[in-house]
Amino acid sequence: MCAFPRTQAIRRLAAVALLTLVAALAGCAGQRAGSSSGGSAVVEIPRGVAIESRLVERGGGIPSQGDVAPDFAFTFANGETRRLSDLRGAKVVVNFWATWCAPCEEEMPDLQRLDERSDVVVLGVNRLELPEVIIPFARERNLTFTLIANPDGDIVERYGAKNIPISYFINSDGTIGYRQLGIMTFDRMQEQVDRLR
Repeated sequence: MCAFPRTQAIRRLAAVALLTLVAALAGCAGQRAGSSSGGSAVVEIPRGVAIESRLVERGGGIPSQGDVAPDFAFTFANGETRRLSDLRGAKVVVNFWATWCAPCEEEMPDLQRLDERSDVVVLGVNRLELPEVIIPFARERNLTFTLIANPDGDIVERYGAKNIPISYFINSDGTIGYRQLGIMTFDRMQEQVDRLR
């Protein structure tokens, strides 16, 4: 497991505490589905939402085709931490998005469909929003691919994702095969994945 700097550890504890508080407050509003007794509701974090993240490789300049994709780590509510580099051997699409971005939202069902293919992994890195915003967005849209909170914006900045949506298609060796600025159709997504090595 990767060690986080002290400020990120504090931020992580604050995020977990806030999510626990949200769950406790939600318990005042009703019963758990299927419960016949007075049990409280539990707000579950969707399985694919990573509540924190950090850039692993600094470096300069926006990565381009042929470059090794800058590595980053992301941590789920259960404490499990993964890195982009852990996915070497698989084709990966890293999509930068936000809940307030209409084109991003339009793309989400197609990204979900793409992630259901057995030969690709989709990671959605959120631009500057907290997990508390991402969680209801994911739940309302039944999104199960990995959505990564990046409120510090270090990953977003490293990848040059000022205008969103933007997607990076990453070869199985970890190099960038293609960068897409703007919204894509499902056919375009599939075409680019099929071109990856």
